Amino acid sequence: MMYPTIPSAQTILLYCLRFNTTDVVISPGSRNVPLAIGFASNKKFNCYSIVDERSAGFFALGIAQQTKTPVILLCTSGTALLNYSPAIAEAYYSNIPLIVLSTDRPTYKINIGDGQTIDQNKVFGNNILSSNSLLQDVTHQTQAILKSNIQKLIKTPLSTASIKKQQSKIQDFNEELIYSSFFNAIQSKKPIHINIPFEEPLYDFISSATIKLSKKPQRLDVFEQKVSLDEFIPLFEKKSKILMLIGCSTPNYLSIKTRKKLAEKTSVVVLTESTSNLSHKSFFANIDKIIAPIENLKNKKAVFSNLKPQILITLGGMIISKKIKQFLRDYPATHHLHIGLNTPNDTFYCGVEHIKVDPNLFFEKTLLQTTVDLNYQNSWLELYNKHQLCHKNFIKQAPFSDLIVFSVLSSKIPAYYQVHVANSSPIRYLQLFKMPEVNSVYCNRGTSGIDGSTSTAVGASVVNKTPTLLVTGDLSFFYDANGLWNSYINSDFRIIIINNHGGGIFKILPGHKENKFFSSFIETPHKLSAKQLAKMYGFKYQNKKSKLGLKIALNGFFKKSSAPKILEITTSSKLSSDTLKNYFQFLSRA
Repeated sequence: MMYPTIPSAQTILLYCLRFNTTDVVISPGSRNVPLAIGFASNKKFNCYSIVDERSAGFFALGIAQQTKTPVILLCTSGTALLNYSPAIAEAYYSNIPLIVLSTDRPTYKINIGDGQTIDQNKVFGNNILSSNSLLQDVTHQTQAILKSNIQKLIKTPLSTASIKKQQSKIQDFNEELIYSSFFNAIQSKKPIHINIPFEEPLYDFISSATIKLSKKPQRLDVFEQKVSLDEFIPLFEKKSKILMLIGCSTPNYLSIKTRKKLAEKTSVVVLTESTSNLSHKSFFANIDKIIAPIENLKNKKAVFSNLKPQILITLGGMIISKKIKQFLRDYPATHHLHIGLNTPNDTFYCGVEHIKVDPNLFFEKTLLQTTVDLNYQNSWLELYNKHQLCHKNFIKQAPFSDLIVFSVLSSKIPAYYQVHVANSSPIRYLQLFKMPEVNSVYCNRGTSGIDGSTSTAVGASVVNKTPTLLVTGDLSFFYDANGLWNSYINSDFRIIIINNHGGGIFKILPGHKENKFFSSFIETPHKLSAKQLAKMYGFKYQNKKSKLGLKIALNGFFKKSSAPKILEITTSSKLSSDTLKNYFQFLSRA
């Protein structure tokens, strides 16, 4: 390994090894050379070179999403750091740990006219767990520091003893900051930022470390297992309508045993989403298919009142369905409990109590011990069955549109594929269909942006042993085209693009009015195709415009190949939005 002679750079590398933080995404530059070469020259680190920092941020997020451990993001000074912002915000709101290392000019070279300099302190604002700067080393290029007329690092009179004493204090401060930042990122599952000022020269390296670290990582106990759970048993005994809503989760977040026992409780209704990654034949998926049709009924207040829970239990991260959010805001539960480590959002305006306990343990010690037996499930099951029958009848006669594309896709994706879905229309359409139980589904729902979907999927694919499929809309795909600009895409990586030539979701949202202003500035229509991008990045490509063509294409799309593949599906934006509106109207007739 090559160790930089700059003490702060060497200290960072040693703490990464000590915390076993070994996945590193590096964007090329000059100021970050001490760390870039330090990481890349050590076989213990898995280093990835991603040129575009915005793409690099989401690529790292995809890795951390899969490994559940922090990933290092390293960039040079200047505006490079700002390009991490979308990914950092997504990581913050999705509880994904990232460690951002930005290299910087010395403070006395900021705002004096030097290139590649901005104020890099706390650039991510409130969208990050912490953002701090290390102190610049005074033993590295002492004379260069003294040349500045505004430097405040070294006080005169100057002596070797005073420099060593000051450097010792700087080293203690930097070690404490690095240690606490790493520790907090791991414990909180959130991104942190450390800014590191370097004076030139940057290319001096040695073969052995000269820094001796003073702090060792502590063992993390992320769950508060000592929390008393006895108080919840009387609560569950008194309340007979319990609704459990599961947001973005990892597969097997709830054990098979827990799922089975929860399904047997007829006073409990469990609602899941595509990204919940938890299923059981008695759980209710496809929430919008149940809730949306009720909104068109004359007696909707009576129906919603009957479905209203007394206790709401949430697990996991963000909820996709706007319909369930609106229902639970209009008909709020008396109690809202959030179980686990994810952020306890008061999404439903009724207050929320956060219980940092393993959900499996919580249910075993509380809800599963109660004997309440009101058949709350039946109210939901009756609606679900009626709407499911109407759903099947509508799909049989609906025209080729986005809805039909997702109907075909949901039945054709192999069970062994990991599925990443872009935001806006794709994830909402997927919510209406059942996926194979063993598929894991991911979507950047922390901020729900369309930026970075491709980069996240590619990053996830490099550490996941199963093949990866990205299902994306046209705007999301073209917006993150640089997600394909790297050398880490496997031959079994697949992309399906639903191209309706614009932001089709805006035609579906309330308040839409067709006019030239909407078309130009909201929907943003285009005539782009992914064909040339596929050629440039070495993907096999095909385009389909009919249901039959789509089915034929999918028959061979997932077979092994020597290169990754893109399947672009062309649909009509207007026909797709009209079909979806007609679909919910049709379901309401049940």
